[in-house]
Amino acid sequence: MVEQGAVEWDLVDLIPAWLGSAKQQGLLQEVDDSIVNRVDAVQAAKDPFACGGSLYSGGIGYPTDRHQGVQPKNWAQFWDVENHPGRRGLRTRVSDTLEIALMADGVAPADVYPCDIERAFKALDRIKPHVSHWIDSTAQTVSLIQSNETDYTFTFTTRVKGMQESGVPMGYSFEQNLMGMVYTAVPTGAPNSDGAMRLLSYIMDPERQVEMANGSGDSPTYTSSLEKVDPAVRKWLPDLNSENNMMVDGDWWAANIDELGLRMKEWLLT
Repeated sequence: MVEQGAVEWDLVDLIPAWLGSAKQQGLLQEVDDSIVNRVDAVQAAKDPFACGGSLYSGGIGYPTDRHQGVQPKNWAQFWDVENHPGRRGLRTRVSDTLEIALMADGVAPADVYPCDIERAFKALDRIKPHVSHWIDSTAQTVSLIQSNETDYTFTFTTRVKGMQESGVPMGYSFEQNLMGMVYTAVPTGAPNSDGAMRLLSYIMDPERQVEMANGSGDSPTYTSSLEKVDPAVRKWLPDLNSENNMMVDGDWWAANIDELGLRMKEWLLT
């Protein structure tokens, strides 16, 4: 839409891997900090071209009514099919999947970037025969467990939280989580960019951040908002200080997403 000069959207949501690529291509407007007050947000939320309105966390989801005692809780265990039997599900998208493979192969979360691409694909080669489902949509990461079509998947805290609240017997491991900003940005040439900036300001308000966290289960991006989140929700929020967790590096992906996305598609076909 931007390249054709026919932009229909005023705001777009982006994961870190997409944000860097969009910036490189000139698809986003700079955030107007005279309108959007985000001074006290965590640094990663203050990209010049986007606002980090929430922080997601992804890890291993599993059923609690089967395979008791052998559910994998970290990525090395997820790869260990002998001691942790069960059907696996992984995402088809290369971002997140590459990082998971490296942690499974023994790379410490702090050392994942820059990714050792060949090492990651060799690790994926080992787990590939044991993956029953390569998952396209986020909803399937939990629905396939619910329908007993798979046992362990890479999923998100918000998805498992929702399943538990619906009475589905599902658990989540907080070991070795991938964390990333959910960014909101204004496309270049947006028809109502002024209104979009005002909406960004609303999204970044600390009180709105608390409401967002209580409603979604994602983490706010103001440390001052964390203590105001409902305790029942707070237990689902990622530990930003844990050495077992890692933050997705959108800048690294900006330089690699196109090439590796194509390689992943080709690898899935072999």
